[in-house]
Amino acid sequence: MRSVSSFLIFTVFLQGIRACGQHALRYDVEDVISEVLARSPPPAMSKTAIQNVRVFNGNEFTPPKTIILDGGHITECSDDIETTIDGNGQFLIPGLFDSHLHISDLSGLENATSYGLTTVMNMACRNYPACWVLRNQTGLASFYSAGIPATGVNSTHADNMKLPPSMLTYPDSNITEAVVQSFGNNSDFYKITSELNGPSQKQQTEAVAVTHEIFHRQAMTHAAVMNAYMLAIASRTDGIQHIPDDEILTDCAIRSMKLNGQFSTPTMNIFKLGYSNPAIAALTGHTNTTGRSYDKVVENVRRLHKAGIPIVAGTDATGSGMIPGVDIPFGRTLHDELSYLVNEAGFTAAEALRAATSEPAKWHRLEDRGTIEVGKRADLVLLNSNPLDNISNTLDIARVWVGGIEVEKVAKLA
Repeated sequence: MRSVSSFLIFTVFLQGIRACGQHALRYDVEDVISEVLARSPPPAMSKTAIQNVRVFNGNEFTPPKTIILDGGHITECSDDIETTIDGNGQFLIPGLFDSHLHISDLSGLENATSYGLTTVMNMACRNYPACWVLRNQTGLASFYSAGIPATGVNSTHADNMKLPPSMLTYPDSNITEAVVQSFGNNSDFYKITSELNGPSQKQQTEAVAVTHEIFHRQAMTHAAVMNAYMLAIASRTDGIQHIPDDEILTDCAIRSMKLNGQFSTPTMNIFKLGYSNPAIAALTGHTNTTGRSYDKVVENVRRLHKAGIPIVAGTDATGSGMIPGVDIPFGRTLHDELSYLVNEAGFTAAEALRAATSEPAKWHRLEDRGTIEVGKRADLVLLNSNPLDNISNTLDIARVWVGGIEVEKVAKLA
């Protein structure tokens, strides 16, 4: 794409920072602020030694050792320990990522955190002030978010979500302006919705180019059928969200992904639910009668995995408030996603853990976390049982720390 002039970018930026998305979809900034004000203060941070704990190193668990938390990070300095915890030979893993969800309120962030999620990637924000409030909530999962996605007029997303005209991308829309507005409103990455009647190939490519060349940020693209997926590959977007369920990915398509340095967030969870829940199927179009199937989802994830395409775990969870009558819970669904990767897509348990820890940290460029090493953020999950023996043991949570602060309420096995 031809370089965009500095004057144009500056002019559009001034417009963009004033262009707040005021059309709240089932949530409002005042509600979020009220939640935050009513929230009990998180526990005070203390220098903590977790003793006698087995630590996941990316492949296996170490013999029992001590991990020290200080000032929100992992340290090797053992002076002036304030709190000592006996790990009793339990299993310590890095805090988990959900690389694709839709959180719109504090309770959703709290639910996600209770299940050991310490970083979440929110795939759309249509109320910028509300999303701003959810950032940097001490003791809760780090919240990173897209802004208003590029969504085509008369597309499935536009119709199902009843989006106002101001939030839609038209054939003659100024794509550069839309990207600038998104980042001008503190978005962390740009989101594109590739689907029937969605942004054209030219528009997608331009959006990605502006994101990369002007802002040095990443683009994420929704693509759940083959035609949309091929547009996403060609646009050179960074992360392709979902996976085709209507056709099998060709070797050529996969080679192109590898050449482009793209990663996949397949969200097997939402496909699994879509093929079993009529209310979700009505919104997503997941129905075997259209030639789409969950078997194709599984096969495509297997093919990407076998080819070495980076895969990160995401769920497309929305909670209970975004879609009337539908509850796709935060937190629990991430653990379900890990089980699908292992039990259906052929991942080892260690690969699945990496798909929710070190891999998303790398591919989302958040390299201050994702592994348990000196200097990294103290985002940690202590498990009672070994997830390498059974990936469902990631649900057997004993304790969670976010930035060195212990989470008071964690999800427990029933």
